[in-house]
Amino acid sequence: MKKISKSIPISLQRHPKIRFSAILVGLLLVGGLCAITPYNNYFIENSRIAGNHLPVGSIFSLLLLVFIVNVPLRLLTRQVKFSFSALELTVIWMMLIVAVGIPSMGLLQFLIPCLVALRYFTTTENDWAETLQPHIPDWMVVTDSHAVTDFYEGLSSGGGVPWQAWIKPLFIWTLFVIVFYFTILCLSAILRKQWVERERFSFPLIQIPVQLAGEPERGSLLNAFFKNKLLWVGMALPVLIHFINGLNAHFPNVPEIPLIYNISRAFTEKPWHALRMWPGMNIAIYFSVIGVAVLLTLEVSFSLWFFFLFFKLQYIIMNVTGVGIGPWLSCSRQVMGGYLVFVPAVFWGGREHIKSIIRKTFGFKHRHTNTLTDQTYIDDSDEPLPYRLALLGFILGFVILISFLMLAGITGWVAVVTLLSICITSVVLSWMVVNGGLLLVQAPFFPSDYMNFTVGSAAIGQKSLAVLSFQRTFLRDWGEFMMPNFLHSFKAADEVNLTRRKIVPILAISIVVALVISVYATLTLVYDKGALFLQNWPFINAPRGYFNRMNKLIQFPDETKWDEVYSMIAGAGFTGFMLWMRQSFVWWSLHPIGYLLGATYPSFHLWSSIFFGWLIKYITLKFGGPMMYRRIRPVAFGLIFGEYVMVGIWMVVGFFSGIGYQALPR
Repeated sequence: MKKISKSIPISLQRHPKIRFSAILVGLLLVGGLCAITPYNNYFIENSRIAGNHLPVGSIFSLLLLVFIVNVPLRLLTRQVKFSFSALELTVIWMMLIVAVGIPSMGLLQFLIPCLVALRYFTTTENDWAETLQPHIPDWMVVTDSHAVTDFYEGLSSGGGVPWQAWIKPLFIWTLFVIVFYFTILCLSAILRKQWVERERFSFPLIQIPVQLAGEPERGSLLNAFFKNKLLWVGMALPVLIHFINGLNAHFPNVPEIPLIYNISRAFTEKPWHALRMWPGMNIAIYFSVIGVAVLLTLEVSFSLWFFFLFFKLQYIIMNVTGVGIGPWLSCSRQVMGGYLVFVPAVFWGGREHIKSIIRKTFGFKHRHTNTLTDQTYIDDSDEPLPYRLALLGFILGFVILISFLMLAGITGWVAVVTLLSICITSVVLSWMVVNGGLLLVQAPFFPSDYMNFTVGSAAIGQKSLAVLSFQRTFLRDWGEFMMPNFLHSFKAADEVNLTRRKIVPILAISIVVALVISVYATLTLVYDKGALFLQNWPFINAPRGYFNRMNKLIQFPDETKWDEVYSMIAGAGFTGFMLWMRQSFVWWSLHPIGYLLGATYPSFHLWSSIFFGWLIKYITLKFGGPMMYRRIRPVAFGLIFGEYVMVGIWMVVGFFSGIGYQALPR
């Protein structure tokens, strides 16, 4: 076989075709899932269609395309060309992962309620009319009192959604969101080569859709992955248990098999009762998380459960010693310090790559380049975006976003710090997802917290604090944020030999379709049912919490909180120590990723399942070796698929029965 010349750009070596019909099916699935998500999440209160960084909706949709579309077509036509190829299935999956979070926690779940909650929940008792409302520009929120009231109480006189009242704020926020997503896309494109090709991140979550979408052998209906008996063995347990528990949700006489055990209740005596403090301690069995943990390196999986217990040990020690700072507050500030060390370490490790991009962008030549034998600039022919566009686009997007924040009333330096902290957090959490394989991530702080306890909220100013209430609409929950989806899409393209630059316009169209349909579906549902009669958290508790917190900071401004500063410094020092130990000693097994996630809500949900997955892999490698581990990997995939299949099935059943079934962490 003739070898491809190295002189030919990679982009010219790839010629896979994506049929228009596949893109159309992807857009139909995007539209369909975004349309039903508000009803599924807020009215039925089912497991979320997105919910994490391996969205149930994306995997269940792929399974349907494989078994309901591909298999019958291949059976009837005896030809492969009429069914979806592995490339097309993977592209559809990419379209879904960037879209399904938009109507949920990824954006609208917290943004839309905040556009009306400030006016609806303002009372003479909470003083929002004096402390918050005067500082919020009218163009940022819905100002029509009837539209606000009907949002929460339902349409009193019939009719439809009062679109006239929503057009201006929705248009302005949509522009902001599009610029924000573009900026994150540019950052993802800048980091891709360093993380994928140089540091060789493992991308554990990518393995699941890639295995699912794989091409079958000639004359076969399914690929070899589905023919592995151990896959079906792994699926059996979650399918059986979720079948029984789903029946229990619909028919209470059917006994339930409990999968979550609250062990906090057992700790009633001092000092152990400190373990009951938020977020408490549960032993939760999530089969999909166990399966993913089996796929992770032992170093990462061990660190994830170890540091949750490490922070809980701090709770006990702080309770005994009576330090002047709350245990969770101290732990969250330690994590904030860790972020400030981890991100510079990430960019320091990729400094040569960053320098190459800067030289490419501004035309600087490397002083050691031999122009007769070496390329002057880094090759970006097969990057998602040309590096010049990626770097300048990131800078321009950053400037536009800061300008928007300043136009809204935030002081310049506060806007810069806020946006920088958003970028820092995005990089850290994306690293956790794409290299650590974490389904669910969260930061135990908000961007403005860095300023609140270092310089004090008094230095931020009332107007900035009031407008910063809206930071929480984007960053209340990082379980569905966009950056890992971009990075997963870039990596998935490699698995099917697809030119990465072809992906970007497809993802962009998917996002636009998702935005339009998600807004329409959300507002239609809410005005029909009334937000007061839907799920409490996104429409009532969360927005009231945002505004109450900022109201308190305005009424009672703080100076520098040194206890929190010291905790942040301690966290930065410990993270730096771990990074140094990892570089210096091969035997060091604690990974900073566990420390940076240990004091968060996802750890409360996931630590025990990650422990079980770690234990399975440890015992397998200890007594069976690498060969035995490779043999049991299909069992791990089976645990994931089994849970996702049953969640998807009960989700469909819930649409007809009106009864939700919760089976995944939320």
